[in-house]
Amino acid sequence: MGKYNYRGIGYLIILLLIFGLAGTMLGEIIGSSLNQLSILQKSYFLGLNKPIFLDLKIFTLTFALSFKVNILTIVGMILGFFLYKKM
Repeated sequence: MGKYNYRGIGYLIILLLIFGLAGTMLGEIIGSSLNQLSILQKSYFLGLNKPIFLDLKIFTLTFALSFKVNILTIVGMILGFFLYKKM
């Protein structure tokens, strides 16, 4: 019988966001500090270029989602996932 994980999907999402953010910040800091590792600073933007507007006359909704991803962002998210699996 396998070990049952009582943590929900919300806990996984929070871990992925925290470790992804930490990886992004670490990549920016290391990439700007050391010229040899400037590849870590290169980021890719994923998401919508322009926000989507929905005007309902009473109120207006604006939808937009974008991510700034570098190499250490992916590494951080993978570490967060493994940490979630170990718990």
